Amino acid sequence: MIPFTQTLFWAELNSYYHGLLPKTVKNCNISCLFGIDNHCASWTSFGGPILYEDTTPEEFESFLIELISQAKTDRIHQVNLRSLFPLRPWQPEFEKRLLKLGFIQQEWKTFIIDLRESEDAIFKNFEHSARKGIKKAISLGVEVQRCESFEIYFSQFLIPYLKATNRQIREKEFYKTVWELESNNYYNYWIAKDNSGEILGFLGSYHYNGIATEITSALTPLAFARRIPVQDILHWEIIRHHKNLGDSYFDLAGFNPNPVSEKEKNIKRFKEKWGGKVYDVSSYIIDMRPFTQKLISKIIRRIRG
Repeated sequence: MIPFTQTLFWAELNSYYHGLLPKTVKNCNISCLFGIDNHCASWTSFGGPILYEDTTPEEFESFLIELISQAKTDRIHQVNLRSLFPLRPWQPEFEKRLLKLGFIQQEWKTFIIDLRESEDAIFKNFEHSARKGIKKAISLGVEVQRCESFEIYFSQFLIPYLKATNRQIREKEFYKTVWELESNNYYNYWIAKDNSGEILGFLGSYHYNGIATEITSALTPLAFARRIPVQDILHWEIIRHHKNLGDSYFDLAGFNPNPVSEKEKNIKRFKEKWGGKVYDVSSYIIDMRPFTQKLISKIIRRIRG
């Protein structure tokens, strides 16, 4: 079976703040949980749908037909099956059924590290640049700390992270509610500091059913200025943490297999060096707006350049 931890958590958050209950679509023993966005009239599922190894392509197509039918009934304009679960037991025929019914593929890949190997074997699978970066960070006295309380998370991770990434800061109570709603400890957050206590970088992860995935990655201006390989040591410590927890796989999150910018090329190169195996995590989106709405949106995009 395939879990969708991210969707469940964000659907709960959406329900708490906006009173929007998540939407579940079921058919032929297949189910999918969606978070709802009323403003955009869209449903989004991270990692779904859930199906079994003996599910047939015909059953999957029947599920998709039911999904589209329910979306139209609820006047939904877009359904997004986002970042499909990388270890899904699917045949290529399943993707063909998505395209046949009007879904458009947004190709995306990820690297996954097998944590069932020994720690030494995992380390040896890293490229030289990753091992060198880890050793350099250790020699410089960089320490990695996990946020054990909301106050530490808020003051030492969240606020510096939002500032480093130029993101809007909301009221403290909002983040406290998010922290308290996530009571299962699926999400974890780490900070890297130098030997004087200055914050250098951030990395988060969530894990469920034996699979851990990285999230929320950034460096502070100080780390950039001093050219410290902070993300190398952060990734290594988090990989070790999840191995010790008993997780079986570590997902380095997605990358564009056909990078179109220098930033995307750098992301791809960074993820390649950890010795993981490539898996598909493409998204599939269907746009069910009337033709006139699609045309108007296309014209507006062209005018805006």
